[in-house]
Amino acid sequence: MMKRWFQFFKHKAYDFRWAILSGILVGTSYIPFPPWALIFCYTPLWLTVTDDKTDVKRAFWAGWITQFILTLIGFHWIAYTAHEFGEIPWSLSVIALLLFCAFMHLYIPLSTALSVWLRRKFSLSATQTLFVIALIHSLAERLWPAIFEWHLGYPLLWAKIPIYHWADVVGFQGLSTLVLIFNAWIAFIWKNQNQVKKALFHLGSLVVLTIALIISGSYHNQAWNQFDAEVRATVIQANIGNTEKVAAEQGRGFQEYITRRFTTLSQEAFAKYPDTEIFVWPETAFPDYLDQHLLGRKHTNILAENMTLIGRPMLLGAYSKDPKTDIKLDQSTYNALFLVDAQGNSLDKPYRKTELLAFGEYLPFSEEFPFLLKLLPFISNFGRGHGPRVLKWQHGSDIVKWGGQICYEGLYPTFTRGLEENGADILVNVTNDSWFGYPFEPRQHLYMTLARAIEVRRPLIRSTNTGISTAILANGDVQQKSPVHEEWAGEFVIKYLKNAPSTAYVQWGYRTWILITLALVAILITGAINARSRRP
Repeated sequence: MMKRWFQFFKHKAYDFRWAILSGILVGTSYIPFPPWALIFCYTPLWLTVTDDKTDVKRAFWAGWITQFILTLIGFHWIAYTAHEFGEIPWSLSVIALLLFCAFMHLYIPLSTALSVWLRRKFSLSATQTLFVIALIHSLAERLWPAIFEWHLGYPLLWAKIPIYHWADVVGFQGLSTLVLIFNAWIAFIWKNQNQVKKALFHLGSLVVLTIALIISGSYHNQAWNQFDAEVRATVIQANIGNTEKVAAEQGRGFQEYITRRFTTLSQEAFAKYPDTEIFVWPETAFPDYLDQHLLGRKHTNILAENMTLIGRPMLLGAYSKDPKTDIKLDQSTYNALFLVDAQGNSLDKPYRKTELLAFGEYLPFSEEFPFLLKLLPFISNFGRGHGPRVLKWQHGSDIVKWGGQICYEGLYPTFTRGLEENGADILVNVTNDSWFGYPFEPRQHLYMTLARAIEVRRPLIRSTNTGISTAILANGDVQQKSPVHEEWAGEFVIKYLKNAPSTAYVQWGYRTWILITLALVAILITGAINARSRRP
């Protein structure tokens, strides 16, 4: 029996060898790996599904194998998160990871299967089908619902390849589309390798275009080297453990310990950086409510007593709650970003997190069906804010507008575009990556967040509980980065341009999906016309 199963899997592994290869290439080209196979990682898969013998079913399973393997490589930290955050046994956490790998990126096999179906429906050539796959894949990765959105545009920033500077025109999703088209182009060249002149011409054209994009990206960036204002901000990374965080959130101790840990680190940092103008603490760093109507509580008093000695304002994550007007009404707790003075007095209304984490901060469909909360009372149910919005801070004679992002709100281009449209001068992302292990997720989350600064050309400060904390300027210069899982404090001189212009991406570049759709339709129409002209 075992021998029979071994032979079966051996046969299937050989049968889908190119799909397996693509999964490995994609998985090992994403952060934190160097993007060594970025422009040809999907090529083996797409070559095999455009074979004349491949039907829709086989195309789907080939794509499914690719997405399973790349997900297992790039996002294996899901198992750690399930164990650490969900307190699930390791055996069940591994099962959760396998289920995640099986279903989370189904848009990849759906794209290959749909493309093969369209090839037969519209009599497309193999070349046309390759580019149809790239375009459908690009559209699908924008539409597919995912907790942790990713694509092949981000590794360009991670590897500091200057092409990423064009993200202020087409966004990182647009750059991902470019990478996918390059994959299709490489596949086309491979298919035509027997026609040496043709293959060499296209290979040379691809190389020249790549070099042109790199050089032009470097020059394009020069326009964002202009600054006329600056803020000195110190980030505090207290490295609070998960046990302490959970206990404090549930009111079971550690609140005073955490508060004093942050205030002590802030005092030590101020002694080292006396020119600091504002402190930035991470998501839910203050383990209590910080609303104006709730000041005077034990922990807000500890905060005020210690920070008054410094006399500097703070941007910090804390909990928020509406004033009680009716004891019969349920009052939601919010995950919020506060801008307060040294005594804890609000300098602007807090920003309350809008994009909540499913199952971590809310139960899906519970807003429409409240009875679900009674069935699953152990799942947190935070209130939902009304972002994006900015916090205004009087800085000398100027007003600095902080564009607040809490945790993975920094992954959504639409959210950050809204902050820019609301006049944000500086973006600030506060987060807690302690649930995800190291080194994959902290680096992935970091660069996916820093990418927003390039799209809207606004500097961004990132303050985390356990790392990686850093800052990036509008020109793409990444400042010092904190170590991971260590206490740390660092000062950043955030240079920015007051009343900076909107980028092309904010104005119209986010609509590249329209061009992709038009290109897809054009290929399908061309294929149908050519097929008709070939009929006797």
